[in-house]
Amino acid sequence: MESADRPPTDAATRLQNALAITGGRFISRSRLAGRTLYWLAWLIVSPRVIVSAGVQREIDALGVGALRLVASASVLVGLITTFQIASELTVFGAQTISGRAIGWFAARELGPISVAVLVIARSAAATAGEYAAMAAGGELDALRAMGLEPAKYLVAPKLAAFLVALPTLTIFADGLIVLGGWIGSSVFLGYSTRFFLEQFRSSFEVLDIFVGLGKSIVFALVIGIIAADEGLSVGRRVNAIGAAATRAVVFCLIGVLAADTVINAIFYFIPGLS
Repeated sequence: MESADRPPTDAATRLQNALAITGGRFISRSRLAGRTLYWLAWLIVSPRVIVSAGVQREIDALGVGALRLVASASVLVGLITTFQIASELTVFGAQTISGRAIGWFAARELGPISVAVLVIARSAAATAGEYAAMAAGGELDALRAMGLEPAKYLVAPKLAAFLVALPTLTIFADGLIVLGGWIGSSVFLGYSTRFFLEQFRSSFEVLDIFVGLGKSIVFALVIGIIAADEGLSVGRRVNAIGAAATRAVVFCLIGVLAADTVINAIFYFIPGLS
């Protein structure tokens, strides 16, 4: 009887431990987000030369360094989307209106999501690994001993760079996704450029751009906070650096998809917003 009762007890214990860990990580990330946003506001209101230079370096690394990757991926995403939409609409004999979908779909969904995934793959692991290496090497403890807040001098500049880089890259990606859609429509599907532009203008609105930019800002907050928290929470364990980078990518992807789901649900259940 005792051995028969043990598996449920072990399962319940594991579930309790998992819930405790999840709740603890949520609390720690919420605290980190609060402190970082506070120091980010301080950075905007009272910029310092050292911190501002750090923000510029981070923008160069996160934004300018990702331009070629975003450019090539966006054109391919535009081509893929055009082919998929035209293929599905062929069943209804409406493949000619594929140009209508590419504009608003790129601005509202494809651009923000594509950029967020690329930035996660390129920068989230690097961010978590950088902070984890600093934690393992005792640099974070040295900062705290000198009275310097890591959220102020490390996380806030990085988050500021994310908040600048993602919306900018999203606008850049939107244009190239539309370019890929035009290439797919005119070169491979045989539609004229004038016809594609007419279809594009008939469905695209300025609101679509603002929705996509709003999503990119939310995604930047999610990526910046989760990646920083994963790196700062490893303690002085060198063997945890790789695991922190891996967890940062996984949890950033989940966080971005969850945020995108919530935003889309809001627009779906409140039609007046769209």
